[in-house]
Amino acid sequence: MDIGADRLDQQGSQRGATERGSRCALWGVLNVTPDSFSDGGRFLDHEAAIARGRAMVAAGADVVDVGGESTRPRGKDYGAGAEAVGAGEEADRVLPVVEALSRAGVAVSIDTRKGAVARQALAAGARIVNDVSGGADQELLAVCAKEAAELVLMHNRGRGEVEAPFTEYQDVMKEVAAELEERVARAEAAGVARERLWLDPGLGFAKTAAQSGALLARLPELVALGHPVLVGASRKSFLARLSRRPDGSLASPQEREAGSAVAVAVAVSKGAAAVRVHDVNAAWQAARFAEALAATEGAG
Repeated sequence: MDIGADRLDQQGSQRGATERGSRCALWGVLNVTPDSFSDGGRFLDHEAAIARGRAMVAAGADVVDVGGESTRPRGKDYGAGAEAVGAGEEADRVLPVVEALSRAGVAVSIDTRKGAVARQALAAGARIVNDVSGGADQELLAVCAKEAAELVLMHNRGRGEVEAPFTEYQDVMKEVAAELEERVARAEAAGVARERLWLDPGLGFAKTAAQSGALLARLPELVALGHPVLVGASRKSFLARLSRRPDGSLASPQEREAGSAVAVAVAVSKGAAAVRVHDVNAAWQAARFAEALAATEGAG
């Protein structure tokens, strides 16, 4: 199965589709929100969001992941976390963007945990549903089954709070993998085809910085479950916490691109099928470099 990612050049003409497995795909993050942790408000205007999506495709994005609700979790890095957004408001934010980009030939993923929003976004042209709740909404599962959409099940606990009891693991990778397998079984029971299911370890959600780092380091164990794996490390706080400045302070989200690029390279080298990123230019270089190194292993 491929992700059908027809990309556009700067004039909008279509390029060839990217077959899954030929290389790690890049999913560009497009937050149509006022309050996302990294770029909230920059692309709330529909025309600005559409232009941003097209620019990411021109830079090498295979998929544009459009979200209308911030999901930053509660914890010491993000305080009380993001406020919930109603389905109507979320749909109003994303649907014009999804429709315009889809009409232009862009492969669009809708980043939502709500079945009502997923249904409308798929009708507007989205091809993939990216669900940070891991399929908690039965309606969302039913919609994906009916529309034969690809579905990303992200590991999460609660609303992703980075605090006890949500961050209590005996073996973080074994427990994340086991809980994701339970989510897969639930999705299959709802009618979603197994071959359309992706897994996401949920870095930064209900995990400490050390736990997120461990999941990235042990990614092959998740890949071994047989589903394509999406990794979203871009600009997340665990990158800053694992690489503090010399004075002990934390880099801001916009100052985490070096760590984000390293995370992309690590994810690619460990078998990720796709990485979700803010800076497509940097991610493209990191991903292609990691693949080039892998291709030269064993060369004379």
